[in-house]
Amino acid sequence: MDIVNAEISDIRGNCEQQIGNTKIIICSASLVRIDIYPDKPNRQMTVCLRFPENYPGSPILVELKSRIYSDKLLSELTRLIDDYVRDYLGKPQAMLVLRFAQQYLHDNPLCVCLDEIKQLRQDLKTRVACLDLAETNKSDSDSQLKLRQRNSSVELTARGGRYEYRVTATVPDTYPVQCVELTSPESNLPAVLVRYLNGQSREIARQCVEPPLRLSKEELANFRPVRSLYRTLKFCLEATRDFYRELCPICENTVLPVNPDDVVLNDNSDTYVERVYCGHLFHQGCLKRYMAEPPFPKGGKLCPAKRRHPRSDAQTYMGKSSNAASTSKQLDNVVCGIKLAHDRWVVNVRTAEARWAQKQARQRELEEVVEFLQ
Repeated sequence: MDIVNAEISDIRGNCEQQIGNTKIIICSASLVRIDIYPDKPNRQMTVCLRFPENYPGSPILVELKSRIYSDKLLSELTRLIDDYVRDYLGKPQAMLVLRFAQQYLHDNPLCVCLDEIKQLRQDLKTRVACLDLAETNKSDSDSQLKLRQRNSSVELTARGGRYEYRVTATVPDTYPVQCVELTSPESNLPAVLVRYLNGQSREIARQCVEPPLRLSKEELANFRPVRSLYRTLKFCLEATRDFYRELCPICENTVLPVNPDDVVLNDNSDTYVERVYCGHLFHQGCLKRYMAEPPFPKGGKLCPAKRRHPRSDAQTYMGKSSNAASTSKQLDNVVCGIKLAHDRWVVNVRTAEARWAQKQARQRELEEVVEFLQ
């Protein structure tokens, strides 16, 4: 027991001074318990150490506990520590284990969102498998996820056809209480879609940590922030993947050209891309004609798309448990029917009818002139 007592004395005297961001909770021959990052509840991990009978001939027993880090991470880190201390059999191991655990968390700040990163990578693999099975455009499979541990950030490159959208999500020290920060977006998509991706992804992140304004006192007291990394990046991934496949509900041709270099930048052109409140994409010319022709229902024109859009502004993307599978089936079987709304075409029914009547009157006058001249 002499070596155990010596290690206990070493831990009491030197642990907090020599190993940064640690706090001794219990330090005895039967149990050593140390908190790593005790002042950061969103990064805290507890290391429990026990000395076996034939210690140090046998490795020290390690148990990791945390309310923040996933069980998979704790299990993997425990395995790494066990492998590490086997090289030090016959020598003091407790301080080595504490240094190893503290350094691992310091060098890998993205451990706090390990499960979300794994799920994103799984989504990328699943997408590749689906593409191979369907023999569709393989460029979708080029989407990538890169980790930048030094900056505590995740870089996503989402691709759909020849279009791509890149964004960096930085994970703050207070995550998940504070949402990820999305920066450095780059894309060859039309500006209207880039603005949508930028704005909606940031709004999704905000909704993860800020309660809605209209909550009862009880609901507000029960509100808890949720993790925002997976939700925001999955939205960017799925939206970018689907843009180039979307059809204009009027002419039923793809809205985006195959080659990004052919995207129309002139917002007065008929082929300029517009996105409306229900989420659907239109050619501007098609949308103008549809909005200007009868019938003009009292409530306003409704979107004629053959299915609801999965990313409508009229619904949230928070991933709540509202029967996602049945909702997906409903999207395929229901005409959109959401009121068409766009800030460039705010016209009431009477105005629209009057304009149509004037247009028809002018057309009849022209026809009468042509008939008279003939």
